[in-house]
Amino acid sequence: MSNQNQQFALLQSSQQPLIDEQIAELPILSFLNKRRPIKAKAQLTVENNDFEIEIINTKVVQNSFVVYEIKIKKGTLFWIFQTRYSLLESLSSKLSKNLKSNLPKFPEKRLFGNLDNDFIVQRGKQLDSYLKALFKLGRSENTVREFVRQTQKAAFMINDPTAVKLFNLDA
Repeated sequence: MSNQNQQFALLQSSQQPLIDEQIAELPILSFLNKRRPIKAKAQLTVENNDFEIEIINTKVVQNSFVVYEIKIKKGTLFWIFQTRYSLLESLSSKLSKNLKSNLPKFPEKRLFGNLDNDFIVQRGKQLDSYLKALFKLGRSENTVREFVRQTQKAAFMINDPTAVKLFNLDA
């Protein structure tokens, strides 16, 4: 089991608390966090830009922050990665002013009550709407293209049906 898979399994099981070193190694958009990127085996070209994005899950980690599990899909290929609100906020701050003016407002930061279940659900829906609009309107922006590339590197699950090798049953 790879180091990332072990850390994700640890994140999924709430019996063992994560320590700061483990949290720092979670597959979180490293380019926004200025960490060394994880090497990807194969990169998908982002020239065609007909991607779909959705937030598929949320999880409170150590009763201190929320991790958003995000799925990006292009045709039959998809990958899933995790990130925090602060890193998505950083992405938003790097976008051009022209693009920002056409996007829904980025969900506001909240100092207290940000671990409340109703708030997490509401913020997840707002972030989902924001990311969908970003992928629709900002497809050609370099920041969005880099976001897509880096999410592949940060993915803990990649499903590529074209990578399945065909074999002959009659042999």
